[in-house]
Amino acid sequence: MNSYFIHFPGYFMILLVAYLNNAVVDAIAVGDDVCMTGYIMDIFCIELGVLLDNRQITTLEGPENHSFHCLLDVPVCYNSGFMVLGEKDSKTSLHCLGPRLEESDVVIDVGRAAGSSAKSTTHTTCKTCSGDASKPVSGYRATVKGTVKDLGDGSSGVLGQPMLNNIKVLDFEVGCGEEDGIVVKNIGGECKILPSGTTSPSSAIPSLVSSIAPSESTTQQVTPSAQPIVSTSPTYPPTSSSSSTPSTFKILPESLDPSSSPSESITPSVSTQSTFLLASDEPSFVPSSSTPDCNTQFCEKALSDDYLLRYMLNVEDGTITMEVIYDGEAWVAVAFSEDENMPGSDAVIGSLELGNVPQKYRLLAKTPVVDSAIEIMPEEEQTLINATVEVRDGQTVMKFTKFLKEQGQIEIMIGLNNMLWAYGSSNTLSYHAQRSSFTLDLSSTDEAVNSAAPSFELSVAPSSVSSQIDCKPWPDAAWLQPNFCSNRFVDGLSRPRGLHIDHTIDFEILLVERGASRVVRLVPNNVDASDVSVVALPNTEGLGLNHGIELSGGYLYASSTTKVYRWLYIDGNAGETEEVIVGMRSGGHFTRTLAFDADGRWLYVSIGSLGNVASDSSSSRIRRFDMSSWGGTTPFNYDDDGELFADGLRNEVGLSFDVHGDLWGVENGADNLFREDLGGDIHNDNPSEELNRFREDQAGQSWGYPYCWSEYCLSKENGGSGIKGANTRWAWPSFLDAGYTDEWCRENTNESVMSMPAHSAPLGMTFYKWKDLSQDETCEGGFPRGMNNYAFIAFHGSWNRSVPTGYKVVFVPMDSVGNPTHQPIDLFRHAGDGAKWPNPGIRPVDVQFDNCGRLYITEDKTGSVIQVRYDGNYLDNFDPIETDVADGASCVAPEQSTSQTENDFTSFPTQSNPPVSEEANESSNEPSSTPTSELSELVRNLVNGPTSNALQLVIWWPVHLMMLLFQIL
Repeated sequence: MNSYFIHFPGYFMILLVAYLNNAVVDAIAVGDDVCMTGYIMDIFCIELGVLLDNRQITTLEGPENHSFHCLLDVPVCYNSGFMVLGEKDSKTSLHCLGPRLEESDVVIDVGRAAGSSAKSTTHTTCKTCSGDASKPVSGYRATVKGTVKDLGDGSSGVLGQPMLNNIKVLDFEVGCGEEDGIVVKNIGGECKILPSGTTSPSSAIPSLVSSIAPSESTTQQVTPSAQPIVSTSPTYPPTSSSSSTPSTFKILPESLDPSSSPSESITPSVSTQSTFLLASDEPSFVPSSSTPDCNTQFCEKALSDDYLLRYMLNVEDGTITMEVIYDGEAWVAVAFSEDENMPGSDAVIGSLELGNVPQKYRLLAKTPVVDSAIEIMPEEEQTLINATVEVRDGQTVMKFTKFLKEQGQIEIMIGLNNMLWAYGSSNTLSYHAQRSSFTLDLSSTDEAVNSAAPSFELSVAPSSVSSQIDCKPWPDAAWLQPNFCSNRFVDGLSRPRGLHIDHTIDFEILLVERGASRVVRLVPNNVDASDVSVVALPNTEGLGLNHGIELSGGYLYASSTTKVYRWLYIDGNAGETEEVIVGMRSGGHFTRTLAFDADGRWLYVSIGSLGNVASDSSSSRIRRFDMSSWGGTTPFNYDDDGELFADGLRNEVGLSFDVHGDLWGVENGADNLFREDLGGDIHNDNPSEELNRFREDQAGQSWGYPYCWSEYCLSKENGGSGIKGANTRWAWPSFLDAGYTDEWCRENTNESVMSMPAHSAPLGMTFYKWKDLSQDETCEGGFPRGMNNYAFIAFHGSWNRSVPTGYKVVFVPMDSVGNPTHQPIDLFRHAGDGAKWPNPGIRPVDVQFDNCGRLYITEDKTGSVIQVRYDGNYLDNFDPIETDVADGASCVAPEQSTSQTENDFTSFPTQSNPPVSEEANESSNEPSSTPTSELSELVRNLVNGPTSNALQLVIWWPVHLMMLLFQIL
């Protein structure tokens, strides 16, 4: 529960000194082996301008105050990448920016050995560090050796700081030699990279500030020898040695003593979440012999080894009483959430510094500068009953009674509730020391047992759900096409993501549990698979696996953010771990989707961008690797060894091959789009999510990101032009002045096959390949013949839209040659008002068909796998009920043509095979000859002209206004 308040002085300082602190390259060249000593800093805090763990300190002014905890425990920091800082200028008191470091895993592993794991009175303890009390708790200094990969001067198309790869991180005291040493220092107002000569580390880097305790400001020792530590299979954060021991917490239902503590310690599960998501892992529990009635006495739920929640439901009064016990003295908090994210949640926070009465707070939405902020609710909403916070025998105890349903606040459900918890490092309400999300099931009165995923130790999860159905949907709030049924096939998983169903083996279903960082098998316990167990593959644990999964040539493949691994897969067992691909950049989008072609020769790996709108496409593409040429020893390097197959793809998460051998993908478009000439704030309906096809003759070509985006809906009513239509390519506003115009985008980049509703977040896709099952008596529920070759897409759901969209599975009808004949049609969605499901919600991730033609959906909100079956005749042609494809868009859906296909679906303009004629393209993109559109075109020409935007506004705004008034009159 971060108190992320904007620190304006630091934020503007980073803008003002950007020119000063970016190093001028004049002493190095690509390929040089160099060495530098200095503070290592995460790029997030550099861009933030102030230290995340101390907002009063400007990042480039006080890196010695940056805790190892914030640097190496907090995903938003370590996922952003790292730089080495140069010398501190005596006039500005700011450090210059040094080179970027490509291998973040090496920096992280060495840093964790260099930082102290002991408790500190000045900084939050680094949870993943292994150093003793003699190691520092802040100020990560090191000697870094590496090879210059890129100068960042624009010579290779990349702007920014120089990049070092093949890095080795050594003890700071080792220093650099005369031949390869460099320094970055302020010379005449510019930060320049210069040969270091014989400069010693002590003279190049200032000593730690006096505010650090002497025991914590000692020079850090990375390792007893001067040899670097290079990780072969890092985990972020890695699993501790104790995590393999089953964690237990004995429930004490009879005890109402608030000072009671667990009889056994808990080893918390480890988060492998991405930068912008909360960790959701929870320790597993052993229930007591008698579970309590939570309506008559307190039930208990351990949230970590030092944080306990006790609660009692009062249904008749419409209230719940909660008691939070933290083993220490600090501010404490619990929050009620709709989606497990902090922004938008309602929190109860207790801090003795603010008094002995807890208060209700609202966690605000994200901003470009900070993840979130908190705002105390007004006095009339402070309705807690008997609310107190105090310290008893060294424990902070917060207790309150809250109404289940209050106007304008998140309702506490008699069912599953998404919640968050956090505590600080002191009573001062500031950056959290620990936080996570959890679910609280109030559907029954015996919820004393944790409902999270099994711990790493368990090989079989207690997941056994009947798949016998009578064509009633699951959940009850689901809507499906006629004759389709859904049931919860398996539950109790920890954020299930990528799904693979092998069609050469009977009922071989594998998936990645992102929350537990492992691969699991779904094993049938009977003939019809109506009872299924979850079996973990032990050799896949502890590697940071989070999404991608494939099975090819007798090997199981899965991906972390930085690597692709494989295991020899025989009879449901994974052999020894092999690294197949390394060197994928960490930070930003974390998924690495995998796909094999039909021959099993080429492995395609998709990687997403480092940010919302990056400076180039170097981390936004699909590369492919010839597995037939791999010797099986030295892994491929993603950038150096992979063939560039498709470029300019912001985040192509879902990949799948159709029956014609073409690879398809679904693209997640950018957020926060604002273009004055197209209507200003147009982010609700733009950019579109994209359905893309990658033909072999297009290999190596670009689809436009970050320079271009695809239109979904530009509303005239909202001030937009409304002149081009869905799928039109436009330039991203920040690149207009660099020459990337709308015309450049349309002439130099590929169009998507189809534009889909903005912010729907497509994460998975597959194609249905119908087969005659008339002779197979074991198969029931296969999809109808009329859906053969259709594409099926899982929409995870929006966060950046005033009217939510997505949260469903759709299908796209295809003709016999593989061209779409209709926009996406809903298959499985929320039946009520709005796209979002009621608490705890449904968020589809991946989709795959089994051998019988039944569809499986992984869903990471409730940790379930959903099976969708067809209850009609599998020989049916199928006639769907069409739904509103605009999905809440603020303008009319794109105009459709009137031609009919054999399925009687309305056709629409798409990229076809072969492509549509030049004449058709021109006619469909012709602007209407109205005064409004002519004015819009004039404005665009002015904005895209050579004059700077600021000068244009000053010179031309009176002209625009007069022209507009003239047209109106």
